[in-house]
Amino acid sequence: MKRILPAVIIQILLASCVTSSNQPIPRPVEDLSHKEEVYEVIGHLYRWYLDEIDIQKATKAGNTTIWLREMTPKLDPGDKSRFAELILPVLGVIVTLKKTDYTIEELNIKVATDNFKITRVSRINMPKNLEKAYIPVNINRDDLRKYLFTRRGEVKFPDEKLTERLRSTVRAQIRQHLQGKSRKLPDTPPVIHFAPLSPVANELWVFWEAGRMLIHFSSDLDINNPHAREYDKLSAMIYDIDEQVVVSLQEVPGSNAYLTRDQVGRALYNCMILGKRVILEPVP
Repeated sequence: MKRILPAVIIQILLASCVTSSNQPIPRPVEDLSHKEEVYEVIGHLYRWYLDEIDIQKATKAGNTTIWLREMTPKLDPGDKSRFAELILPVLGVIVTLKKTDYTIEELNIKVATDNFKITRVSRINMPKNLEKAYIPVNINRDDLRKYLFTRRGEVKFPDEKLTERLRSTVRAQIRQHLQGKSRKLPDTPPVIHFAPLSPVANELWVFWEAGRMLIHFSSDLDINNPHAREYDKLSAMIYDIDEQVVVSLQEVPGSNAYLTRDQVGRALYNCMILGKRVILEPVP
């Protein structure tokens, strides 16, 4: 559930990249060109983004083509991270992905993810002539539908070490959020619900039951990476469901402090129905 860039900006950028006469020949993204890797990305979209209308569109479309390209942005010296875009024309969705690969020189630690991770999902009107900048990957509708349906209930949760790490982090985020407000942190241990981890996204959603709050953790590093646990500070956004929910983000243009009702409903489903209930002991 990454924040979505304004559609008009995405359309202008994407249209320019596929129509420029100086556009280099697109390179294959071997890590994403296999069926299994593409299905993992679509599986994440299925769980966190797609709705009934999207499924109807995909069903009517039959076999379809997904478009891939590797991007080459300017990086810091020594940073070998790779970036890619994946486009689903039938749904009007573009996914930006990153495969991290760099070293923290001060600590002499190699930081790398095993696969591409989603960094942004956007909905746009598809430009023409995608073949000028992207590599096609043909998808069989029936195979994909079977994959999504049979694996829709598969879940993976933070291990004990990561849960312990998050224990104090969750309470710290709650305390900070409640500073200066009439509501206080209860003395009783909080009951929280972890959403399942995704194999293609470095993020974690947590629902605090009594406080009616959602916390979104994200990281540039693999959340399950042991070095990330020790050296990388998780970024967190906390959303008060009573105060920070709108019908459409157009009601709060330019702000990332709100979620839509659809986003909240999806997060609650993943946290409470598919998720894992955890009672956290009070932090001293």
